[in-house]
Amino acid sequence: MKRGRNAILLACLAGTVATRVFTAPPGWGSAGISDPVPAVALSISVSAGTPAQGDPLIVDVAATGPVDNLVLLWKGTAWPLREVAAGRYEGLVGVDLLAPAIPETLVAEGWSGGKRIRADAVLAVVARRFPVQEISLPKRMADFDAPTLKRIREEARAMEERFARVTMPVLWRMPFLPPVEEFRPENFGSRRVINGEERSPHAAVDVRLPEGTPVRSIAGGTVVFAGEQFFGGRSVVIDHGGGVFSTYYHLREIAVPEGRPVRRGETIGAVGATGRATGPHLHFGVRVPGGRVDPSLLFALPGR
Repeated sequence: MKRGRNAILLACLAGTVATRVFTAPPGWGSAGISDPVPAVALSISVSAGTPAQGDPLIVDVAATGPVDNLVLLWKGTAWPLREVAAGRYEGLVGVDLLAPAIPETLVAEGWSGGKRIRADAVLAVVARRFPVQEISLPKRMADFDAPTLKRIREEARAMEERFARVTMPVLWRMPFLPPVEEFRPENFGSRRVINGEERSPHAAVDVRLPEGTPVRSIAGGTVVFAGEQFFGGRSVVIDHGGGVFSTYYHLREIAVPEGRPVRRGETIGAVGATGRATGPHLHFGVRVPGGRVDPSLLFALPGR
């Protein structure tokens, strides 16, 4: 009889243990313990899917989660992006005026959770018809002796070295500001025929204005050149970060020293006719990741 009571008691205790319920503290649950973390994904959109030679392009990249070392891969080089909001990034690239009219792939790439993630966009680059510009110049402005040729080549090489530097942080912001109040650009990409001989295409625009007209920076940046050039005369070059540069040539005067930060809209000089120029005008150019683009199209890009 005693043995029977003990058996019943053990059975009751076993049942009590078996039916005990564990209550999880807040924040616990099956999803937090066993569900896999969703993979971070990238998406990319471009301001033009069929850009022409010389077109600048705004690139928007979105990420569904944290991403490290996010860059744009364009023309064989990694270019930085600027974070504009949580999970939203912006970049500026371009199609060089002499780029071949073939499909090109633009890639956004980064790292998340120890894995490389990417998104790409195929751009169908199309050819653009550029005008022919016939120019007559005095012989001294078109045919050069050996010392002058040496100077021209050295200046060109030094300028290309400046353009090859990719600095951080990215200082430009959309929208860009035209360099002068009355901005009526001409001659981008024109095939220049000087005294009957074809020369390199014009990789900037000319803006004809009265001498002394103020010239301003199109965006924030740093002055990386302020001085004299044979062709450009008094010149200013501004590095806007991330591989974006603006150039201002034939100035009558320079208002900013080399190495100084400048603000968007700050006066950097005045229109002139220095260097190889036949009259007062601003020679204005823009370099972006990918090459030389039409500056007049920069101001039509969608801004934030």
